[in-house]
Amino acid sequence: MTRQEMLRILSFMDETRAIAEKRTELSATDARWNIIAYAMRRHLEGKLLTITSAAMAADVPYGTAMRRVNELLETGFLHKRPRSKTGKSFSLHPTRKLIEEFESFAMQLKAMVGNTFGFATGDAAMEDFYFGGYYMASRILPYPNAMREGVGYDRTIRLALPVDPTFETIARHAQDLGGFLGTNLEVVNLSLDDLHAEIMANAGRDRSDYDVVAVDLPWIGQLAEEGVIQPIDEIIAQQRFNPSDFHPTAYKGSNWAGRQYALPIQPTAELLFCRSDLFADAGLQVPETTEEVLFAAKLLHRSRMNLSGIVMNFKRGTPVAHTFLQTLASFGQPVIDLPRVGEEFDTGTLAGENYRPLLTSDAARATAEFLLELQGYAHPESLKCDWDRRIRIFTEGHAAMCYGWSVRAAAFELDETSPAHQNVAFAPHPHGPGARTVSPIGGFSLALPTGLSAGRERAAWRVMEYLTRPEVLKWYVQHGNLSSPRFSTSADPEVQAKSSLLGRIDAMERRGDLQTWPRPPIPEFSDMLSVLGDEVYRMLHGETGVEDTLARAQNRIDAIMRENGRY
Repeated sequence: MTRQEMLRILSFMDETRAIAEKRTELSATDARWNIIAYAMRRHLEGKLLTITSAAMAADVPYGTAMRRVNELLETGFLHKRPRSKTGKSFSLHPTRKLIEEFESFAMQLKAMVGNTFGFATGDAAMEDFYFGGYYMASRILPYPNAMREGVGYDRTIRLALPVDPTFETIARHAQDLGGFLGTNLEVVNLSLDDLHAEIMANAGRDRSDYDVVAVDLPWIGQLAEEGVIQPIDEIIAQQRFNPSDFHPTAYKGSNWAGRQYALPIQPTAELLFCRSDLFADAGLQVPETTEEVLFAAKLLHRSRMNLSGIVMNFKRGTPVAHTFLQTLASFGQPVIDLPRVGEEFDTGTLAGENYRPLLTSDAARATAEFLLELQGYAHPESLKCDWDRRIRIFTEGHAAMCYGWSVRAAAFELDETSPAHQNVAFAPHPHGPGARTVSPIGGFSLALPTGLSAGRERAAWRVMEYLTRPEVLKWYVQHGNLSSPRFSTSADPEVQAKSSLLGRIDAMERRGDLQTWPRPPIPEFSDMLSVLGDEVYRMLHGETGVEDTLARAQNRIDAIMRENGRY
């Protein structure tokens, strides 16, 4: 069970107990549970727990609260850890005993809820149920219906969107969607770099040229801190919008500094695509480690005419920079010194040293050496490859493997003429020595730009909310887009019949394999890409060595952070 799912269970229990203890006279305050729940929440969120805050969480008089805290210390559910050399101040922490007991409780509660509402029966089915998701067993979502009260044909809603499958569908069917919404839709599709530049330029205009913009998840920090997009927490509260059906990783990835800025529309996980037919002929298993990736690439390279072992995104600039960051995560490390929370890293509350780059580490060296070695078995056009070119080479049958965003799998999954059609195994990012399996999650969310009048803001929110509804997301899938940010959409039998990939992404979400930290959404993200896109490309082009490349990148990013006053 993932950390986010256990936090959902804690929230469910808190709200359930509040009904009995606060809103009725059916039960008395349970100080012991309140302390345990608060301690577990602080642990799961990676936040400090003090004896004072624990006593306050008990919601009983201080003397009674302290007796409950001491009882939990004596029974081995909590333990103290000194915070100073004198030992006079200390923090409290759940013990392994408490953590295991709570995890057991959470699993039993999840099973009870799942069985009660028909979401899951049996241990195997429980793995397919995510607590809090809108699962309606085998429910088929309807065709999108028109809004009862349209947005209005007296206005035109302009959207700035990337050149990606979901958004190309929106552009092609803008008239149909406009009919559902009762308004005029105008779509502007731009390349990734051009979209970022246009969103930034739009922020400098007195009046926004766009009503809704699509933002890449790593841009959230910069766009939020610079006031380019606006928080939507108040709108969500006013509209009583329930976001619990969204995949937690994608929804949380649209958050910065505790505020929500966007709604997910096209999340995508980077996976390893493997030609299952070629692997079977060679007697190979789908790789789970970086060593196995190298072995498979070497064995399959040139095993057939015009076949390379792998095709890589090594084009100078943004493509190769993303490749380095995402591969670094496979070796267990983020690009900057993010705070660790259990086996994960937190991107929500960063300060000071958290912004320091970590490019001279053992993991960074292993990443660079891995990419250099892999280059020997990569398609000769890899140094020119961006996302489109990479997937085209793989789809045409010229590479046995390809790291690729899941949303782009439609290129071969839905093309019966492709040699890769129905011949691809999908795997999470293979991990390096001692690291866990992590696949970066990326993709786009819809946000409201600043510079909207109150009337335009209301209309833009209605459009944004509609375009991310479960039935509309299903409509995108039916038009060739293999992406869904909602559990209810992915659970639809007709969606599942389109491709097995969406179910695999859902399973990875439930296991906690999908993470945003490989590409931390800090304001300096674009600057980091610029540096890495230059330095790593020069290394792969044979101009610089590993140590010099990493040292130069470290110093350049460090200078950017210092100039911005990060530390």
